[in-house]
Amino acid sequence: MKLVENVMPNKAYLFKHRTVTPDRHGYSVYHAHQGLELLYVEQGEGHVIIEQQLVPIRPGTIYCFQPYQLHRVHALTSPEQPYIRSILVFEPIVFEPFLSSFPEMRAFLHKLWKEKLPFQAFEVGDIRELYTVLQNEVNAANGEGLVETHALGIVALLRRLRIVLAADGGSPQKLPYREIRLAEKAMAWLEVHYKEEFSLQRLAAELHISPYYLSHMFKVDTGGSLTEYVTAKRLREACLLLQNTDLSVAEIALRIGLATASHFIHTFKKHMGTTPLKFRQLSQKLYMPPDGF
Repeated sequence: MKLVENVMPNKAYLFKHRTVTPDRHGYSVYHAHQGLELLYVEQGEGHVIIEQQLVPIRPGTIYCFQPYQLHRVHALTSPEQPYIRSILVFEPIVFEPFLSSFPEMRAFLHKLWKEKLPFQAFEVGDIRELYTVLQNEVNAANGEGLVETHALGIVALLRRLRIVLAADGGSPQKLPYREIRLAEKAMAWLEVHYKEEFSLQRLAAELHISPYYLSHMFKVDTGGSLTEYVTAKRLREACLLLQNTDLSVAEIALRIGLATASHFIHTFKKHMGTTPLKFRQLSQKLYMPPDGF
């Protein structure tokens, strides 16, 4: 399973319009992307885990996931009540030049992209038409026109989010969070200690419960294991270091809590589908602005 998915190989965006999941088994995904993701839920119920919080899935809501931000989407589905959503994932650094003439919109993009957001769910109402228009324009575009088409779609979505914030006094609509106290405590502890060698026994002792109960309840509350969570946290940090520093593979391995470079390379390739050095090279190529920007 890829915990950090490279959903945009060799391009700067991914747009999927109105994906429908009607299975009775439900829909559950636990991952992160290298781009900024805007998930719009048209229909569905369930929850999203983000930043150690459980946020309900509600129709007419956009969920914003920052680059390499671990999140789990768990939706209850059936043929009668399918999970319907549209997603737009894009590399902010590639599309930022389109906003050079709009400083306020550019600052808003930076906020979503780089700042620590107090809330990442925005109740925007029924904006299906906006996504339908974008889909029609994507179908009609070709070649270089696709980049501009997606850029205009991104601007339209950002504008809608800014309108929602302005109408709500400058802060996003705060959706009620369901408490998952034990899982939250475990994730908060791992947020501080994930760079150290992971020990289930040590974490359980810190929380004054048995290792079995902790592991079991974390799985029940989040749908994933503690090992998956720690691995994903480490991979997110590794991706950021590969993109933004010149640190060697061995140095990055130590910084994310892995003892050897070989262990890091094996783990990274298993979950990312490529080696750390190839990931760095691809990121550098992708971040070179296209001609005409």
